[in-house]
Amino acid sequence: MKNFLKNEKGAMTIYALTTILTFILVLSAIFYSSVGVRKRQLQTMPKIKEVYEKYLSSKYEIYAAEVEKRRDKVPPTIEISLSKTTAKVGDNVTATITIKDNINRLDTNNCSYTCSNGTNGSLTNETNTVSINCSTAGTYTITVSASDLDKNSKQSTSTITVTK
Repeated sequence: MKNFLKNEKGAMTIYALTTILTFILVLSAIFYSSVGVRKRQLQTMPKIKEVYEKYLSSKYEIYAAEVEKRRDKVPPTIEISLSKTTAKVGDNVTATITIKDNINRLDTNNCSYTCSNGTNGSLTNETNTVSINCSTAGTYTITVSASDLDKNSKQSTSTITVTK
């Protein structure tokens, strides 16, 4: 071994081996620490996700409570005005139906009327005119249903008495 170190080739070989071993040790240390970091990262990710989901759900609950607090709780008003409350068989009675909401958020897709004589329809405006044909004697009942965009609804009825 003494002779090996004395010549130049031997010294260079030992220097190269030492450098390679040092390099391998440094790389393994870096790899080991990065694996440890990744392992801790994988352990904390579900916790971070859980905390974030709790945060989002609490934000949603606060938003939902705020929306509920601001929600209109007053149903629309319905007014049914009949041209006649008593009619003879064969007459036509005109009903003027007025629907209003206190903050003008009427849901016209859910406003309708039905009459006991079989006529029915939707009410698309605030003021609607409906013609009712009184073909047989009896009592005709007009039922109007209305709701607003805050899901408040109301029904109102009016009657027409038809005689022979």
